[in-house]
Amino acid sequence: MNLLFFLYWSAAALIISVWILYPILLWLLVNIRKSFTDLNLKVDYQAVSVIVAAHNEAVNLSGRITNIFESDYPASKIEVVIVSDGSSDDTPSVIDKLKENYPRINLVNIEHQGGRSNAHNVAIKHCTAEILVFTDAETIFEPTFLKKIIESFQRPDVGFSSGVLKYRNQSSNSVTESAGIYWRFENFLREFESSLGVFVFGSGACCAVRRSLFRKIPPVGDVDFTTPLDVVLQGGKCVHVPDAIAYDDMPNTPEREFNARVRMTAKNLYGTIERWGLKGVFAHPIYTLVIFFHKIGRWLMPFLMIALFFSNIMLLSEGHVYSIFFVLHVVFYLLAFAGYKKLNVPLARSSYSFCLANIGFFIGVLKAATGRVPNLYKPVSQS
Repeated sequence: MNLLFFLYWSAAALIISVWILYPILLWLLVNIRKSFTDLNLKVDYQAVSVIVAAHNEAVNLSGRITNIFESDYPASKIEVVIVSDGSSDDTPSVIDKLKENYPRINLVNIEHQGGRSNAHNVAIKHCTAEILVFTDAETIFEPTFLKKIIESFQRPDVGFSSGVLKYRNQSSNSVTESAGIYWRFENFLREFESSLGVFVFGSGACCAVRRSLFRKIPPVGDVDFTTPLDVVLQGGKCVHVPDAIAYDDMPNTPEREFNARVRMTAKNLYGTIERWGLKGVFAHPIYTLVIFFHKIGRWLMPFLMIALFFSNIMLLSEGHVYSIFFVLHVVFYLLAFAGYKKLNVPLARSSYSFCLANIGFFIGVLKAATGRVPNLYKPVSQS
């Protein structure tokens, strides 16, 4: 029985810590100490290399390139390196046409698709600028994005910066609406962590790094989590830039949302542990805690929920408090089922989306634990 008590209250404590206590702690620390992030600096319009990894994205490239060069950053300071990762469409002809108006485009062709991390590694060899900006063919920058993201590098200690990825379709249905809530919570954490100087994450479609701090990304890695870890391990700082805004589409069906969660969890968990390792744990204990409570704790959430539910059942005879919590459990899962059936019940859609995400986390963790980590990436429009 003592083991059941320990299991129940440990799982409950971790769940509460990840979703409630950790955000509160960040908020308190930000409000009692001076902010690390002070990015109101005069921008130096230095050269920048924008990298676009694309697989069969010919239909999006014209708008993407136009968007980049028509920002309020001097076009003469921008070069765009497009890596065609095993594309079988007419990407080369599209780029040839674009070069008539935008000559500072370099197309690099990879014959066989190797994944986004490989495309990024290849792209670096063709870049000439010190500041590298990573984005996707489907993404759209706000006109001020490049200016704001480059501005962060006026601080010599900043090695990596990430903008805010907003989703154009986050209210189109219950899946995207609930996922939009999740990302607002994510950006809330990122902004506070950046203010405290312990930010170590990024969005792959709108981030930047100093070329001198970039390290080759492994097949199971990605620029949004491997590269910031590399920067921290080399003594640099990562920052979140809330007014550097880009737009993209999130998965808009339960199947796409589930598959995205599985893929991201497997890659991020496996890649983070592999890159950070014991060296990172002992050299940077504060960052390690941030990584756990911000990411790993969420990926382990389904296992904690399972432990909490079944230990609750075993403890029903131990007092009314366990009976009350069990009823709350049942109500929550009934709401999730109502959301699955698309019933118009308050909180049903959010409960369903939360459970769907956690099933994805569950499968993703199992894939990471068994080494079955995907290394190829398929955009939302091609899913």
